[in-house]
Amino acid sequence: MRTGRVRAGTGSEPKTRLGRIAMVLFMVFAGVLFSGLGIAGAVGLAGDMRYSTRMSGTPGLLRITYCETSGTGKQRHTDCYGVFRSDDHRLTDPYASIGESFKAGTVLPVQRDARSHCYLVGVAPTAGRLAGICAAVVALVGGLASLCGAFATAMPRLGGRIGAALWSPGAGRLLKWLLLACGIGFALFGVTGAIGWLAMP
Repeated sequence: MRTGRVRAGTGSEPKTRLGRIAMVLFMVFAGVLFSGLGIAGAVGLAGDMRYSTRMSGTPGLLRITYCETSGTGKQRHTDCYGVFRSDDHRLTDPYASIGESFKAGTVLPVQRDARSHCYLVGVAPTAGRLAGICAAVVALVGGLASLCGAFATAMPRLGGRIGAALWSPGAGRLLKWLLLACGIGFALFGVTGAIGWLAMP
């Protein structure tokens, strides 16, 4: 009887340990992935907002001449090219580009950067980027939570102490309100951006 108990216990330990290791690795992978996407997305969208809100770049009009599509599947991307003329008529760029798909002859209000790349301005692109920033913040919080969960799974005692110190009642309430605000912001900005895009030429 004793031998059978020892064997049963010995046989179950590797499975438990293997399952814990697999869970930790998955949570670390998910944490790094979502944290990276959240940070990169928020930084990139915040940088582009400088142009959609006319805080940076040269204001003017871009007349689309032609568009090119490259890549396949998820990597498929369309860039359009045309002639940019600044509002003050001091600058004309016949090789300006924009990372969107439009019909030839379409005239768009844009901001041009130093690399001849143009960004749409107005409510639609600004609202769309704000919705994206809200989603990126949620992804970042989810990634950090996954990393904390991986640490707590690998070292339950130490992870529990650190988690209790970091996730105090005040921090928990703050995080709850942050996620709620991001959810509401994503919905409002997303709807506003979608309506604005539909109204665009």
